[in-house]
Amino acid sequence: MKEITVTEPHFVTTFSCSGSACRDHCCKGWKITLDKATANKYVSSKNETIRKIAKDNIILIKKDVNNWGEIKLPSTLGSCPYLDEERLCLVQKTLGVKALSRTCSYFPRIQLTYKHEVRNSLSLACPEVASRILNDPDAMVINDKTVIQPQFNTAPVFQSEQKLLNLFCLSIINHADVRPEAALYALIKFMMVAQKFTRIDEDALAELEQVYVTLVEQLQSGALAQELHGINSDGSVKVSLVLQMQNYFRSLPDSRGSVILEQYIQCLLRAITAEEGGDITQRVSETEAQLDKLLQEDEQHSAYALRNFILYKIWGNNYPNQTDVEPLRALYMIVAEYTFIKLLVAASARERGRLEWDDVTNIVYSFHSRSQHNRDVATHFHQYIETVRAGDDLSMIHLLT
Repeated sequence: MKEITVTEPHFVTTFSCSGSACRDHCCKGWKITLDKATANKYVSSKNETIRKIAKDNIILIKKDVNNWGEIKLPSTLGSCPYLDEERLCLVQKTLGVKALSRTCSYFPRIQLTYKHEVRNSLSLACPEVASRILNDPDAMVINDKTVIQPQFNTAPVFQSEQKLLNLFCLSIINHADVRPEAALYALIKFMMVAQKFTRIDEDALAELEQVYVTLVEQLQSGALAQELHGINSDGSVKVSLVLQMQNYFRSLPDSRGSVILEQYIQCLLRAITAEEGGDITQRVSETEAQLDKLLQEDEQHSAYALRNFILYKIWGNNYPNQTDVEPLRALYMIVAEYTFIKLLVAASARERGRLEWDDVTNIVYSFHSRSQHNRDVATHFHQYIETVRAGDDLSMIHLLT
């Protein structure tokens, strides 16, 4: 028998689906794919209701055994026909949880599997997950447990050097105050040193540890925040990000979260274009400044909410250990997402005259529902962000100023 380490943040350990109380349930507005066994199970079910719904609403595509059928929705944003009047799943109610398709049984769970360990997370496209990240100060406390199984996982080894790099990054962000920008700036500096090494050996780790200690001291003293404040900012980078993001989301067909996200995008556009012929860069700056003031007034909540969001991104992406993207490129994506989401929050708070954390939850889950609810969607979204990056990873510093 083999020991496997299962690692997961507190919000994963304590998660439970909010069911019919969900503010925007996951059984609508998305393509629901059925594997062959599940499709056949529903079509030939002994339960008359399950069988009839299947015959009327399952489209057999027979692409492969994992993509054998799709649920036909009544409209683009319509609900799954198996959702009952209480907004609960008839399949789970009548046939049990094991009868669910892989698509339905797995979301919002995310799992990174290595030979000797498993890292669990949950998708921010789920409103309950977004709410926990933003409202629980302990959401990103990491827990370990050991499970026993017959064999090691058939997967690559998660090297100790990779673990240490991820822990360095998490720890840097954990030293953030109400505004995580200075900690993100520290992370940029740390990764600029880390990328010099072709491999992380003992000498490299010793140098990186010293860099880490120095950066943490500068974060705690306020020196990095002051340095970031002194950078001559190029406001056009943020304006370009806003325009590119809103163009991207408006180019997508309607799906779950589209109506909610569009409301906040419209709010942002009103905030930065309120005066005809006005300076959009200045309007962006003013909108951000008002949010910063509100965050300071709500310091107890703000101290962990935005930090948790960044920690989630570092943890969920196993940053900086992605195999398909350079570390600074991957960090640019995190910073770009954070900046756009924060601008949406800022505009909403400015229009309301107060910061509502329910608005932040709505923005975070709808943004991820539209951009990252599966791997293909996330890849397409990140390719689009490349047009803002314009080949310069370090332009992300202007997004932090």
